[in-house]
Amino acid sequence: MSDVTGTKSGAARFLPALLTIGLAAAMTGAAEGFQDSEIIFPEIAALSLGYVFSDRRAWCVNSKRMFLLISLCAVLGFCLSVFLPGPLYLKILLAYCIAQLIYLYSGTGLAPLISAVVLPVLIGTREVSYMISAAVMTLLVILCHHLLVYLGIRKEEPYTPVPRPGGAAFARMALRLVVVALLGIPALIFGYRFLVAPPLLVAFTELVDHWRPGSEKKPWKVVLLLTICGAAGAGCRGLFTVCLGLPLTLSAVIAVILMLLVVSAFRLYMPPAGAMMMLAMLIPESALVLYVPEVFAAAIVFMGTAVLWNSRKRG
Repeated sequence: MSDVTGTKSGAARFLPALLTIGLAAAMTGAAEGFQDSEIIFPEIAALSLGYVFSDRRAWCVNSKRMFLLISLCAVLGFCLSVFLPGPLYLKILLAYCIAQLIYLYSGTGLAPLISAVVLPVLIGTREVSYMISAAVMTLLVILCHHLLVYLGIRKEEPYTPVPRPGGAAFARMALRLVVVALLGIPALIFGYRFLVAPPLLVAFTELVDHWRPGSEKKPWKVVLLLTICGAAGAGCRGLFTVCLGLPLTLSAVIAVILMLLVVSAFRLYMPPAGAMMMLAMLIPESALVLYVPEVFAAAIVFMGTAVLWNSRKRG
């Protein structure tokens, strides 16, 4: 009896982590096998962290809506990248505005859909493999979640649609658009584009919309988590793949393990941290050096804005 209990507890502890690592390995391995980096969809690490690894579902959403929203937003982002003319600065702001509206009217709290729209515009996606990967990998995340539910490791939480947005929601949306427009000047005009990396935009949305009392006392925790996870991705890729010539899949696996350890140590299961780590596997090699400083600087701006906004609201 004690052996069975110990086995179950071991499975409950390690299987979600193994599935999270396996999903990242499968996606990165497919990108290497097909020699197509656009198969890497960083938000899969976020979805895995919030829907597979975390004890509780990170968003108010169910599996059907998650699959449809991520898939359709990936298609939208691809179309904006391919067919929308104009300077990158304006394209990013438009993509972010559209993504915010979808987020508000989705009836969910699934902020990662924002990245599905913005990412292809930011990196100039031209391959349909991006859309296919986003849909297939999201489906695999969902299947892993239901496997854990079937095994009794996770409970299926009921889904209650988020109410339609009111004036306060649009005020928060306007705040985010203004901040991103200002940060987009050094990001997109002067070339520091990862100041507006999509996982950071997702984190910004979640910080402003789902502020918890007392969060302003530990803003460093969020900033450090995002920065350390970004550093884990950039460091692993730089060391193992760029310097030692080892497969990118190995770098991704080691980075995911480090990310899970950091998230567990911080006791802060913030899904964008996973995407921040995985994005480092996708960006140009030349961008690795400045990736972590850009993440750190932007995280300070976004966290500071969230603190000021919510402190003003309470005051």
